[in-house]
This record gives sequence, C-alpha cells and structure tokens, in this order.
Amino acid sequence: MTRSITRIAATALLALSAGAFLPAHAATNDADLAGSVQSALNTTLGSDAKDLTVTAHNGSITLHGWAQGPQEEAKARFVASKVSGVANAYSTVRTFSTDTND
Repeated sequence: MTRSITRIAATALLALSAGAFLPAHAATNDADLAGSVQSALNTTLGSDAKDLTVTAHNGSITLHGWAQGPQEEAKARFVASKVSGVANAYSTVRTFSTDTND
C-alpha cells in the first residue's frame, strides 16, 4: 500500500510541476484564439493596439488595422505569434506616420 501512495504522490507532484509550464487558457476555437491574441495585444501594446483587430482560422491569425510604423506592426505580429495556439501570424496592417518633415 505504501508503494501505491508513493506512486500516486509522485504522479501528482509531476502533474503539478508540469502545470506551471502549461498555458492558463488554451484557445479551443477560432473565436477564443482571436480573443486571446487581442487580449495579449491590448496588454502588451496598450493604446497602440486600439486600431488593431484579429481574425483566426485553424490556428492562423491575421492582424488587421493600422499601426504607427513598421516597428509597431512587427511588434504586434511578434506578440500575436507568441500566444498559445497560434501556428502562423499574418498581417494586413497598414502603417502611417505622424512625421511632418516633408
């Protein structure tokens, strides 16, 4: 009986330690994935994400909207690509500049 308890305890400990490396919420469908990516963008980019939207299809996401420059668009795509469940991150984001030096 002691052996069974030890085995159960070891299995439980392994499961608990592995849980620290698993995502808190894995997206189960396209709407969940798009919502997770949008949330990550809002959290990471703050107000720079206000003009961005996300669509998802079978693990691929596409960013839409406007960014202030190529660096912001690249950062948004990078953030999106790191969300659990994203297999591919694409962008149709357009960039604009507020630079008045003509």
